[in-house]
Amino acid sequence: ELLTSLGAIPSSLSDKKALFRGIKEEIWSGMGSQTLDGHICSLHNDTEMRPSARFLDASTRYQTTLSESKLANISEVVVGRKAIAYAKDKEKYDHGTVCFIDQSEGKVYLEEFAYEEATPGSSITAMKQGIPGNIIQYSNEIWIEKSDRSVKKLYAYDLETTRSDPAWISELIKHNRPYKLPIFINTHVFEAIVADLIEREWTKPSMELLGSTSKVMEAAAEAFIKELKEASPFHHLQTYLITKAAEVVDALTRETKRRVLEFVDREKMPYTQNHYLFENVCKLRSQRLMDEVTQALPADADNGVNVNVNPKTLRATVKNIFQRNQERSVDEHMAEEMQHALNAYGKVALKRFIDTVPMICVEVMQNFANKMNHILSDTSDDEIERFVTAPSNTVAKMNKLKRKADTLEKGIVALGELY
Repeated sequence: ELLTSLGAIPSSLSDKKALFRGIKEEIWSGMGSQTLDGHICSLHNDTEMRPSARFLDASTRYQTTLSESKLANISEVVVGRKAIAYAKDKEKYDHGTVCFIDQSEGKVYLEEFAYEEATPGSSITAMKQGIPGNIIQYSNEIWIEKSDRSVKKLYAYDLETTRSDPAWISELIKHNRPYKLPIFINTHVFEAIVADLIEREWTKPSMELLGSTSKVMEAAAEAFIKELKEASPFHHLQTYLITKAAEVVDALTRETKRRVLEFVDREKMPYTQNHYLFENVCKLRSQRLMDEVTQALPADADNGVNVNVNPKTLRATVKNIFQRNQERSVDEHMAEEMQHALNAYGKVALKRFIDTVPMICVEVMQNFANKMNHILSDTSDDEIERFVTAPSNTVAKMNKLKRKADTLEKGIVALGELY
């Protein structure tokens, strides 16, 4: 059993080449099932994830990161972002920074707009933390701590009619306006925004996914080589194979990085014929006015009783909504229109990224076996002679065991002759 565990140690060059060829073929045929195709021989209670599962996990994190980026949510009303909210009692739009969103009540709060006359009670004062911007929820009221240590009750706006403020787009349009008639969207500004957001938000996660894929492949290759029984007696051969595997992964990573960056650069120039873009832009163009009109309509009674509507009042309300929209500047309308286009295009570009980048990155794993097989095929006879050599202590141990085995065998033959 001890001799079997040590394995056969070839002495001639032809035997060494045969052993090396067998190891090379095992790496070529075995790495695919170990890394990608999900083939398993038995189930066990290991907590260690398969390489393919670790890649899928990294791809899922990549998708989440991109899905939470600004380009993928350009029109979303989120805490910390500028927004435009309609104040019904003031019959005007307020521009401010979102500091709190109550999804259950459908309300949003801007940190710049509060009731100056509202005085906090002792319960609210007791909840102060001395941190400017700290939000205090009390009953159905939302209060905010100010930098002067005061506490203000915030004005509540309807979340449904609140929109992300495209003022930052207005500034870009103003600073990059051509001399021609300034009533059309500047496509160069649109392209620059898309390119900038992709570079700032999506390039780094794409490179991180590639890095994760490379680490998974390198670790999988090293683990596979260390488990090869035929190579286990040969420390120098193991080291050689692991080094070559690392070189293959590095070469594949460099080539894949080039392809990922080519894809990213190509995506910085916006283009699509996806019908979703056009359908979504058309929908967004009327969505704000439709929401405001809907909000202005009398709510249905809970008991199913018909609600009386004064046609004159309703007509005046709807007319006021459209009048407010007409009073907005050309720049505001252009910025809103560009925000709609960015919103729709961001969704289309997101789908391309979360599919294409992982498909490119996984080629590090898909192409490893063939690349490794090609590299090992170039191993010279001198290298095989040098690497397929067991350590002297292993050889000495094997010779000692062989002598003991010969002695035992002779003893058994002698005992057999006596009987």
